[in-house]
Amino acid sequence: MDLPTKMPLQTGSLDNAGHPVINIEVYGVVPQLKREFEAMIDTGFTGFLMLPIVDAFPLGLVLYGTSNWTLADGRSSPKLLAYGTVLVGKKETHGVVVLEAGPCRPLLGIDFLRKSGKTLVVNELVVILWDTAEILKLAEESKKAREKPSTEPPAT
Repeated sequence: MDLPTKMPLQTGSLDNAGHPVINIEVYGVVPQLKREFEAMIDTGFTGFLMLPIVDAFPLGLVLYGTSNWTLADGRSSPKLLAYGTVLVGKKETHGVVVLEAGPCRPLLGIDFLRKSGKTLVVNELVVILWDTAEILKLAEESKKAREKPSTEPPAT
């Protein structure tokens, strides 16, 4: 099985603490207000995107409501929510942005991966957001190749 020569993917890196990070652009109702961020991909965060509120408002994000979020330590924390768009490469993905009152690092969560149709691949050298459809296609081709009976005579 040959890998396609042109794979729809976006690469990132590991930060100094070993967390996967990727460059994204974020905006609200006015695309001209977009801003670039280095966002950590956090598979423990079930949401779409989390941004500090001071970074979110200049982007023209539209307030959506509030929600209580359960933090990793089990505490509940009320958060403002807004609609926003994340641009990775040339692909736009829309979702609900959690606004953090204090300083925080931008976080991309599981909802972003699901909505954007991306699969996260991480090792000690590289971080890749790969189109899930391409991975599933390669897996199916690999399965068919393994199941296909060999046409070569047995070795003697």
